[in-house]
Amino acid sequence: MKILLTFILASFLLIPGHNNVPQTKRVFLLPIENKIALGPMVKNRNLTFGVKNIVLESLQELEYTLADSIQNSDYSLKIELLYFDILQTNTGVSVFHKNDSETILRIKGTLYDSNGKKVKDYLSIGKSSEISMSTLLIAENGQINQQSVSNVIKKSSETLILNLFK
Repeated sequence: MKILLTFILASFLLIPGHNNVPQTKRVFLLPIENKIALGPMVKNRNLTFGVKNIVLESLQELEYTLADSIQNSDYSLKIELLYFDILQTNTGVSVFHKNDSETILRIKGTLYDSNGKKVKDYLSIGKSSEISMSTLLIAENGQINQQSVSNVIKKSSETLILNLFK
């Protein structure tokens, strides 16, 4: 009787569709295109590498695996960097100075299925703000702050991935 019961349980577990092991989806990441037309980040390869690394981290957090080719994937993902700039607002009264900088990055992502059919696209806009105040007038040269760039890349990339894959 124990042998018969063991056989029934083993055969039930081997039936397709009754496994409790979830299948991971494979994503092929197409080369990231930098389509930024104005400013210091035009054709900047470091920006595309930064976005790629954060996108890969976001995909792994959602338990997607990276496919080595488009033929071996369930999805392919195309990412375009569209806009990157810093908006600055300066306020000064006598010896008081306030500088507001907002770093903005717009990323467009398009998700395709294994047949090359567009599943979904999304435009992500990430913003990172920085406020500095001083009681003496200090010249501000509008340089890009590395921390703001990192924050805005992370925010916009994570938002893009979450909206494409939900």
